Amino acid sequence: MSIMVVDDEEIQVESIGRGLRSRKFDVVGVRSGEEALMHLNDKKSSIEMVITDYSMPGMNGLDLLRQIREKNMDLPVIIMTGYGDKNLVIDAMRNDCDSFIEKPFTLEILMDEINRVMPKVLRKKYYRKYSEDILEFVHQINNPLFSISAGAELSLFDLEKDDTGALKDRITRIIKATGKITEINRKIRDLGQGMRDNFEALNISALLNDCILMFDDLLKLKQVSVKNKLQDDGIRVSGIRFEMEQVFKNLILNAIESMEGMPEKNLEIGSHLDQDSGFLSVHVKDTGCGIPERALEGIFRPYFTTKENGTGLGLAVIKGILEKHQGMIDVKSVVGQGTRFDIKLKVSA
Repeated sequence: MSIMVVDDEEIQVESIGRGLRSRKFDVVGVRSGEEALMHLNDKKSSIEMVITDYSMPGMNGLDLLRQIREKNMDLPVIIMTGYGDKNLVIDAMRNDCDSFIEKPFTLEILMDEINRVMPKVLRKKYYRKYSEDILEFVHQINNPLFSISAGAELSLFDLEKDDTGALKDRITRIIKATGKITEINRKIRDLGQGMRDNFEALNISALLNDCILMFDDLLKLKQVSVKNKLQDDGIRVSGIRFEMEQVFKNLILNAIESMEGMPEKNLEIGSHLDQDSGFLSVHVKDTGCGIPERALEGIFRPYFTTKENGTGLGLAVIKGILEKHQGMIDVKSVVGQGTRFDIKLKVSA
């Protein structure tokens, strides 16, 4: 384990560092909060715990804790102080401090504190990951729910017109969408069970056509016209069906939502094989409201959203799935004109 010791007194850094190294820890010693942040912000940083003094000139230990928590909620932080200040302890705990130790202390006391903190940190990481998984699945449930809602609404019109053929098609799609919710619920139930990913050879054009069909009623309800430019030439991509469906369903639903209130509502979905690179390129293009340039850099970050009621999970989930499939995604957007997402997937051998 790599531990950073932060204290403005050199003798303290050396003393604590020497003790921790004797217990086989890697130790990085720094003399200020600012220097600590420089190390932690380095992409090559391997620091797994921070032990910091509270009373330091400039940035004190509590300020350092706040800065760390802005970027990393899981990095364990222990604050050292010579002051038995109850309010300081309360403030530290409010900022998710993992432990608090009063000077002077022995190496054995420090080791006890490190050993006490680590299981708590691991539990915190597990529960945070579990919560993120739940939120992701809740977000995915919205896709078939939108389909069900639109299908049910249009079915009422079919009943009034006594159009039994159209009604049967819509009810079939509703049943299929409820099946997707059942599949998502099964994945929620199996969280933490060590599920294995089942990669298979996927016909992306066929998969995309299924995704478009799922939103057929919603597209009609929202008066969105679809231009299908998919090349169905039997090209296969190695992937997990459920996850690849989530990629394209999220993009299609985002496109539909972005065109709400726009004078033209055109959705274009196409694909072509790049023979030179061996990648299948897929694009989803809309004539929606567009994404402001200042927001483009952040749209793939978890919980970043420009929507009033958005979760900020859809595009982050897409990026994570594509990275898992060794794929890439790019976006171009003009406010008031629309957005185009381009995805590249490695073709199966």
